[in-house]
Amino acid sequence: MAAAFGGRDGIMTGSSDSFLVRVSGLVIQTDAPLPGLRQLDVSEPPDLRVSMRGAIGAPSTSDADGVWYVSPYLDERGVPLLTIRHAAFGYLLCYCEGATFLVSASGSEVDAWWDPPLTEADVADYLLGGVLAFVVRLRGSVPLHASAVAVHDRAVLFAGDAGAGKSSLAAAFAILGYPVLADDVVVIDGSRACVRAYPSHPRLSMWSDSANRLFATKSLPSHSSEYEKRRLDLLEHGYRFHERPLAVGMICILGSRTASGRGPVIRELRSQDALMKLVRHTYGNYLLDASMRAREFDILVHVAATVCIGELSLTPSLDELVADCRRLADSLAIQSAAQAT
Repeated sequence: MAAAFGGRDGIMTGSSDSFLVRVSGLVIQTDAPLPGLRQLDVSEPPDLRVSMRGAIGAPSTSDADGVWYVSPYLDERGVPLLTIRHAAFGYLLCYCEGATFLVSASGSEVDAWWDPPLTEADVADYLLGGVLAFVVRLRGSVPLHASAVAVHDRAVLFAGDAGAGKSSLAAAFAILGYPVLADDVVVIDGSRACVRAYPSHPRLSMWSDSANRLFATKSLPSHSSEYEKRRLDLLEHGYRFHERPLAVGMICILGSRTASGRGPVIRELRSQDALMKLVRHTYGNYLLDASMRAREFDILVHVAATVCIGELSLTPSLDELVADCRRLADSLAIQSAAQAT
């Protein structure tokens, strides 16, 4: 254990190669390029260091001190989708597909190992999703399970359960010319009067039905043989990505669908109801210890009291989604103008 995890903060230091990217408000230094991310033009001190180890030297579960979390969901072999163990210097996240991440207790370093047939692209998906959400929690921020777009210089967030249509909404707004801010994980900063949302990276992931309906003229690749969602590289296909943090103008909680032709409908939520919805739709809220949960709750209380939060109902057909988003953008423009006066 000491030999394997003997570097700064208890985790091995990286190779001589170094790449800097910015994701979710963090400057990340990696020893290998992460697919879909552009390197920073100027050098900045890193908030997080990532070492991509491959299949060599992966820690065994016997190196960990005890189980901290076990997913109730199992794969076809009966293996939990995710198991987290306490390690001497942090947390060991073990995914059933064969990816393992050692996260330092401070949230400042991550080591990644993986077994074939997983690839670096697969590991980057884990890293920029659940692993990064866990990291920002350790660092005191709150990740929402949401997508976000920039509308009239404000971030509009769409939070919801898996499969609710968060990425499809972001894609529809991209088609209409609005910049995408984040997909799947949106890190918010509620420590100041104006709640801000941080950009993630210029990619969207969609299930095949959404990708085929919204981008019928494009051939969107799957992430990998292990991950069936389709990948849209926004900049590569001429869509816009917003690279700076934005004040949050509205958070839409995705609710039940309306009858065809009647969407979109937004029902504004009272602060108490909004708070409960936000608590439900933080990313990986099962990965909270007592101190994290208390800190998150304080931040979400402030967000619910500060930001307009509503339950959004859309029409059920993907064919009407772009039209729904156009009407939604028009209503947000009217609301923004009214607030300005």
